[in-house]
Amino acid sequence: MNRALLRKCVIEARLLWAALALLLFAFCWVRVYIVSRLRTSQFAAIVEQLWDQFKDFSPVPLEELLSYTGRIAIGYNEPVVVVGISLFAIARGSDAVSGELGRGTLELLLAQPVSRLQVLGHQAAVTVVGVLLLAACTWGGTTAGIYTCAVTEEIPPPRLRVPGLGVEIPLSFRRGETVQVPMRERTDPQFFLPGAVNLACLGIALAGLSTLASAVDRYRWRTIGVVVGTYVVMLVLKLVGQAIHELPWLKALSLFTAYEPQRFISLAVHQPQAAWWLGQYDAQGQWVGLGPVGYDLVLLGLGATGYLAAAWAFCRRDLPAPL
Repeated sequence: MNRALLRKCVIEARLLWAALALLLFAFCWVRVYIVSRLRTSQFAAIVEQLWDQFKDFSPVPLEELLSYTGRIAIGYNEPVVVVGISLFAIARGSDAVSGELGRGTLELLLAQPVSRLQVLGHQAAVTVVGVLLLAACTWGGTTAGIYTCAVTEEIPPPRLRVPGLGVEIPLSFRRGETVQVPMRERTDPQFFLPGAVNLACLGIALAGLSTLASAVDRYRWRTIGVVVGTYVVMLVLKLVGQAIHELPWLKALSLFTAYEPQRFISLAVHQPQAAWWLGQYDAQGQWVGLGPVGYDLVLLGLGATGYLAAAWAFCRRDLPAPL
C-alpha cells in the first residue's frame, strides 16, 4: 500500500469525517436523553392519535414503538443520521475520479509511480473505513446515552382486587410515587448493534454507487447531481410502495428497502438470534424472506458491484486533459 497516497486520502476526508462523527455521536446521545425525559404515557397519547394514518410507514407495531428501545431506535431513521452517513459516502465517492479531474490533480497523480487501481483502491479504503467508523459513532452515542441517562417512572398506589367482580379498589387516594430508573435497566446497547451495522451497509452501498458515477464522469458537480437525484428517486419509490398497497413492487427498486434498522433492533430484543440470520422463517420453518444479515448483504453487494464497475470504467476510459 502506498503510504503517501493513503495519507493524501485521509487528509482530504478527515475534516468532513470529524464533523459528521461529532454530529452523529452527539445526536444519538441527545436522542436517548429526549426519550428519557418524555414519559411513555405522554408519548403514547401523541402516537395513538396519529397511528391509523401512519401505521403503514412504521416497520414495527405500536407496542414496540412505545417501548424505550423502540423510541431510541427511531433515531436510526432520523434524517440527521441517514443524511449524515449519506453525505460522507456521496462526498467521498464523488471525489474519487471526477473530483480529481475537476481540480486538475488526477493527471499529476497518475504521473507518479501508482496505478489507476491503486488510486481508486485507496479512495475506496478510506471511504469504507470512514463509513464504518461513523456507524460506530452512532452506536457509541446511543451507548453513552443509555449509561448516562435515567427515566422517570410513576409507581401507582397499591390496589385491592375484589374476587369475582374484577374490580380494583385503590388503597390510597394520593398520587403515585415517581422514581428515577437508570436507562440501562430498561434497554441494552447490544440491541442497537444490528441497526448500526445496517446503517454502515447503507453507507457502503451509497459510496460504491457514487464512486461508479464519479468514474464515468468528468465534473464532480454533475456526479453529485446524478447521485442525489437517484437518491431522492429511490426514497420516493420506497415511500410510494409503502403508501399504495397496489404497488408494493416499487419498493424492490429502492436500496432503502434494505434499510430497516428499527425492525432489526426489534428482532434483537425479542429474538436475539434472529437478528443475525440470513433469512426469516415462519413457525413451520418455511423461508418467508431475507433476514437482517440478508438485507445487509444486499447493500454490501450493491456497494461492491459499484466499486468493481467503477474500477473497470476508470481503468478503460481516456482521461481528458485538465482545463
